Amino acid sequence: MSDDAAGLAEQARAAAAGDKAAAGRILEAIKDDAYELALRMLGHPADAEDAAQEILVIVLTHLGSFRGESGLRTWVWRIAARHLGRVRRGRREILTFEVFGERLRTGLDDVLEQPDAEAEALTKELRLRCTEAMLLCLDREHRLAYVLGDVLNLSGEEAALVLEIEEAAYRKRVSRARALLYEFMRGWCGVFDDRNPCRCAGQVKCAVERGLVVPRALDLSKHRMRPSPATLLRAAEEMTGLMRMSEVLRGPAGYAAPDTLVSGVRALLDSQHLALLRP
Repeated sequence: MSDDAAGLAEQARAAAAGDKAAAGRILEAIKDDAYELALRMLGHPADAEDAAQEILVIVLTHLGSFRGESGLRTWVWRIAARHLGRVRRGRREILTFEVFGERLRTGLDDVLEQPDAEAEALTKELRLRCTEAMLLCLDREHRLAYVLGDVLNLSGEEAALVLEIEEAAYRKRVSRARALLYEFMRGWCGVFDDRNPCRCAGQVKCAVERGLVVPRALDLSKHRMRPSPATLLRAAEEMTGLMRMSEVLRGPAGYAAPDTLVSGVRALLDSQHLALLRP
């Protein structure tokens, strides 16, 4: 067990015994993971924040049931996966590959040779929205498998533990998700292959007209990000040059949980209404 995993397990035991400071440290350690998984699954920051807060409350109130049979993070991923499998559909969770492909086909326009700062900002937002939309075209079962493995980089063994399925079943599920995404991207997406017709900048005008991108609400491109390795930062800044599907879909280094997410759960901890120990 790594030092991080051992430390989290120790904090979990202390929190389960009623140590609110330990509960706060666990909250800080897992908040970004819970939020990013929720955002990748639901597609909208507000929906993700609501779901992540529910996940964090479930984790804190069930620490007494953590037995250490896996790492605490794996246990948290499992709780999050279960919750996100049954949570209400997100407001952007409405697409199929057929609908999305038609939307892109009818929205493509000429690309400005010298875009201004506003056009560049809108293009960045649309690029992130588009990659999220591709994920949302998958059903929840395949989306969750793909996000855990290819976006959040869990091993096949750990992802299978999270999903509570055999590793062979996980491999089959993620392989199917990859095939669906690859089939869509290889014939259309200009980020994936520059020989393809679609360009993010060419979709901006129509996306704004349709209300799909609102200039005053660039909620993904202006999202708070968590620190990341240089290779993932490059993936955010130079996405046009990346060819691997997982790099395109991973996008930014990682979405960090908004401050309001933690403050809400901390308020519950301080209110004395949240029982930490629940066997």
